[in-house]
Amino acid sequence: MTTKAIGRLLLYLVAFVCVLLQPTAVSGEPLARSVSASRQFIVYGNDAPLRRSVTDLAERVKANLLALLQVPDQWSVPILVRLDRPQANVPDVPVTKLNFSQTGVGLKIQLDFLFGRDTDPELLERELIRALLLEISYRRLPSLPAGLPYVSAPDWLVEGILAARNQTTSRADALDALALRPARLRDFLMQKPALLDSQSRKLYSAGAWALIQIISQRADGRTQLFRYIADLPNASADPVAEFQAHFPGFGKSADEMEQSWSGLVQRMAGEQQFVLETFSSTVSQLDELRKIKIATDAAGKNPLTLEQTIAATRPKIDVTAAGELAQHFAVLAARAHPLLHSIIIDYQLAAQAAARKKTRGWSKRLFQASTLNDEICARIREVEDFMNWFEATQATSPSGDFQDYLRAAQNDPGAVRRRDALSIYLDAMELQLQ
Repeated sequence: MTTKAIGRLLLYLVAFVCVLLQPTAVSGEPLARSVSASRQFIVYGNDAPLRRSVTDLAERVKANLLALLQVPDQWSVPILVRLDRPQANVPDVPVTKLNFSQTGVGLKIQLDFLFGRDTDPELLERELIRALLLEISYRRLPSLPAGLPYVSAPDWLVEGILAARNQTTSRADALDALALRPARLRDFLMQKPALLDSQSRKLYSAGAWALIQIISQRADGRTQLFRYIADLPNASADPVAEFQAHFPGFGKSADEMEQSWSGLVQRMAGEQQFVLETFSSTVSQLDELRKIKIATDAAGKNPLTLEQTIAATRPKIDVTAAGELAQHFAVLAARAHPLLHSIIIDYQLAAQAAARKKTRGWSKRLFQASTLNDEICARIREVEDFMNWFEATQATSPSGDFQDYLRAAQNDPGAVRRRDALSIYLDAMELQLQ
């Protein structure tokens, strides 16, 4: 029998054992299940739309990870995902739990997840990344002794992969703050994000994203990253030594690594200054600039904005203020949403003309720019209203865009959950009566 045939037989045996070990509901009946497109994720739960959403999310997470590592999909261990709702009689069950065990014929990876009304969907995405990294690390070790503890992927790696899925201006701001005083690489690699407050967590997420980007942008960085993940089962207790061994480009000594890390973070922060703003952010900043006063009327009593200055007769222009306003428009234009870029350029040129006290002919052009801005904003609002209506009445599964709003509407953000016996009992009764 060939090696390929033996491997396929082992894969069938693992899948058969997973069916035998299928999760069951409290009543003893097997839970319904859905299988993802790649067949790697087997999702159990009684909520069919939720199962489909999770299978789709799992495949997207895996596709992003494979694209980052630039490797083909060669999974060998299926990942079981059990979805449950919070139960009134067991209120202290953890929201997520990743189980890794030896079944006798292969490895078993199971992720248990509780979906409540205030559950953060990003938490599930983070744990799916952790499970995928675990499968990559142990796919070459199918015959581990039973009870052997497993080595999970470091937090910086999980958080960096999670943050790499999109680019936001808030991350650029956090990276700017981190670049001013970069944390020591040794401290960063050993940091536990679960113990950080919200602001420190944003800085940590920005640093993890930057580290992943720095590694993946090197010529052989993705290969080194995949090797680092595959070697995690044999990793030493020193995460810094393991990092230095797998990514020698950061330097041969501890001091070289720290200097390299600090310089690269500052470089990444400089590059992120050119990340485009969102439409709503661009509109907000444009509105604020349009309110700035740069002149007064001929009598010197009433302050005037740029548009009022252009339309006024013989205004008294503050040349310095007009020049500074033009610079603000230029900075916004560099990062503005493409739909509003030409409009902001018109405002910038008008402010420059005001600074030179040559405003003749600009009144009509600025009026056209203002009218176009209002028309674009109105059309965008119509599109958003239609999308909101479509999700509320036509979509078969929620997009998650309203998750923050729903949590805010259902929970008092200022309330603190008490954990005394009476409060636990009342919470349990609330769940039971829902």
